[in-house]
Amino acid sequence: MATTMQPTTSENTKKLINYRKDGGVAVIEMFDPPANTYTYEMNRQLDDAILAARMDNDVYVMLLTGAGDKFFSAGANIKMLASVDPTFKYYFCLHANETLLRLEHTPKLVIAALNGHCVGGGLEIAMAADIRIARKDAGKIGLPEVNLGVLPGREAPSGCHVWSARAGPLS
Repeated sequence: MATTMQPTTSENTKKLINYRKDGGVAVIEMFDPPANTYTYEMNRQLDDAILAARMDNDVYVMLLTGAGDKFFSAGANIKMLASVDPTFKYYFCLHANETLLRLEHTPKLVIAALNGHCVGGGLEIAMAADIRIARKDAGKIGLPEVNLGVLPGREAPSGCHVWSARAGPLS
């Protein structure tokens, strides 16, 4: 049976975001290898980490990355989405949008360190950063859902023009 919400308690919540400070840098690592797909709980932890870094006067830069070397993030966890009802999916997407808007609008410098494939919602997370830096031969970057006739969940198509404007024209 589909559920509207997956109840969790602090005792049984898996740590899905690693947060640490290194000098003036808050390192926020999505930690659900191998693909670092996000669930409602990961989004909650990501939101908490963004707020912690934003409110810390000793943090000047936020660095987002994924655990391992294969994926920055492959986006939303499809297995989780298949197990919930449409109301939960709506609120899940709404919360993801709010979290990424908070990241995008934070007054601190946000850098996405793309250490592996960055696709789907993972690219949407990276697009919310001010700077994206990819390791050489890190993997694919894209929105594969468009090949299935599905619009991306948050940034595209509306965010693509913002990203293009930031990057400038191709020469």
